[in-house]
Amino acid sequence: MLDNLVLIIVISMVITFFWILFGVYARFKLNYWKRRGVEYLTPDLIFGNVKNAVLFRSPPSWHIGELHKMAPPDAPFVGFYIFHKPCLLLRDPKIIKQIMIKDFNNFTDRYFAGSHQKDSMGMKNLFGIKNPVWKYMRSKITPTLTRSKLKNMLPLMMETTEPMIKYINDHLNNQEIVKVLDVQNIYYKCTTGVIASVALGTKVDSFYHPNEFTDAVHRSFHGLKRMIILVIVFFIPELLRVLGTRMFFNSYDYVKKFFWTAMENREKTGEKRGDFIDSLIQIKNGEQNPVYKFEGDNLVHQAATFFSGLESSATCAAFTLMELAKNPEYQQLAREDINRAIETYGWTFEAFQNMKYLEQTIHETLRLYPSVGIVDRHTLQDYKIPNSEVIIEKDTPIYVSLFGLGRDPRFWDEPEVFNPDRFADGIPDAYLAFGTGHRMCIGMKLAQLYAKLVLSLLLKDYEVWQVKEHTSFLNRRSTLTTAGNGIYLHFKKI
Repeated sequence: MLDNLVLIIVISMVITFFWILFGVYARFKLNYWKRRGVEYLTPDLIFGNVKNAVLFRSPPSWHIGELHKMAPPDAPFVGFYIFHKPCLLLRDPKIIKQIMIKDFNNFTDRYFAGSHQKDSMGMKNLFGIKNPVWKYMRSKITPTLTRSKLKNMLPLMMETTEPMIKYINDHLNNQEIVKVLDVQNIYYKCTTGVIASVALGTKVDSFYHPNEFTDAVHRSFHGLKRMIILVIVFFIPELLRVLGTRMFFNSYDYVKKFFWTAMENREKTGEKRGDFIDSLIQIKNGEQNPVYKFEGDNLVHQAATFFSGLESSATCAAFTLMELAKNPEYQQLAREDINRAIETYGWTFEAFQNMKYLEQTIHETLRLYPSVGIVDRHTLQDYKIPNSEVIIEKDTPIYVSLFGLGRDPRFWDEPEVFNPDRFADGIPDAYLAFGTGHRMCIGMKLAQLYAKLVLSLLLKDYEVWQVKEHTSFLNRRSTLTTAGNGIYLHFKKI
């Protein structure tokens, strides 16, 4: 009895000692910004400032937006902590552009870039690769997304949307009948087909003929595993050293199978289809650089550019349709814009280029619901912020919240109100939905083209609206911006 009591006391003392030791260590680490004279957000002893994000109590990207709002209103930047890692959140568009454009050479890499995970589909492309490989890769991939290349891809996209239109018509077989459909799920299914066609050179139909590939992509879009890994990638990339092999993308084996079947057949027959495979064959057979050779799996890695880009386009289109459903006056203006462009140019690339008002609705949606709500960089060398005494130490992660900037009343009148007219005269400095500077999204034109296509196909022929019981909310488990309960809209044939 006495021995047990002594053992309990000893264990309690050891636990207390280590807890005190941890407290001393944590408080020292969490005083980093205070010691450097930088305004900071009060952290939790264990989680720093990201407790709700890493525990999925709030959407991770949205949570960083909340940190943006919690900072002193006029603070150009504020310190915060991911667990005990000191990070800096930039809140001033001028400083953001200074760092990401003028002083880009010190901020060429993303915080998670070049991480030790083995997920080639997620990291070994322009999204995650480090400089100088990034610079060389960008010089090779940029020509695959030119205006002429996009014009060649458009017929493939339009062909792939046919099952989506048939699916909706099958649910609306009488124009007097009003149905409710989840447009987020519809656009995801359509996007799976577009990815397969444009990036992998093959045809699939997620609506009427799903297969192992479409099922795998569906799990990737919706799976909890991927959502957890995305949080780790964006906030705790050091953990990937421990987690090891492919975690980010569940469909890698299926992608490789489709990709190499198309590549081998295309090289054997010499067929030209106007897709990404055509461009990759040209790169593969061109002059190579030892820094990164476009051969073997390095060719497959590039397909993820389309997975991430077109997935984001699908969610953007779904949220745009939701906002237009809630704002019928803007919906009608968008419909008139679409009809005018189609009547003038037909269903051509030029028509989509001239859908200016529809483009404004997309920009306004991305202001409120940025598909990727965080921009991050990694400080390569000590850096003094212009017009301040603050020095950012080497290896400090830098973050920008697109939710924070997009809803900041310093830059937008009535920031919570959907109003496409904000973009009638151009793009304001506080709008960074596609990033900024040399490392901004290379697939921006492709993303906008696809979003315009799937929006115009529905808005031209259907009225949409949303009632209170179908109101959508953000997915708390997803770092990318998605609706946790779908986006259910009422459809009626015009």
